[in-house]
Amino acid sequence: MKLQKSGFTLIEIVVVMAVMGILLPTVFSVMYIIMQQQLAAHKLSETKQQGDLVMNYMKQTITQEAGSIASTSGFAKCSAPNTTHSSTLGEFNFALDDSSTPDMFSFRVNAGELVFEEYSFAPLLGVYQTDSSLNLNNSGTVAITNFLIECRKRDDYSFPLVSFSFDATFVDTTPTAQEGVVTLHYQTKIKLR
Repeated sequence: MKLQKSGFTLIEIVVVMAVMGILLPTVFSVMYIIMQQQLAAHKLSETKQQGDLVMNYMKQTITQEAGSIASTSGFAKCSAPNTTHSSTLGEFNFALDDSSTPDMFSFRVNAGELVFEEYSFAPLLGVYQTDSSLNLNNSGTVAITNFLIECRKRDDYSFPLVSFSFDATFVDTTPTAQEGVVTLHYQTKIKLR
């Protein structure tokens, strides 16, 4: 009677180990690449979502609420023909009406967050006070940079044209992730009525 062997030969074990040695690194590298692509897609999606939110909020608010451009003391800006006014000069406020002390609102960047602020005139103090303040984006995830807003009026018969632009950048705290920086540029123009 012949004795039956139960087990693998040395050659079978070596072949299986060689196949595993080739397949495992390949599988892990494919998994790593897929995870990197998913992370890049997430960064782009989050950046676009917050950038679109900021853009739409600004467009709707300016279109529906703004009557004119005003200084911090309520004086009209960008109302004469062939004039421009820019946020690079410091202040840029939108007046709700044409009264001598109109309620106003503005947009400004503070540490990567775009802040919407509403102001009303306090007659007893003779100055404008902040009524409310709203952060339009989450600066821990997406930062707003290179914010510029300006107004241009061509002639007496045209409405002021407000244009604004900004960059929305995904904030990545990983020190080695510089190759995956996601920045989207936004810009638009709105005619005041």
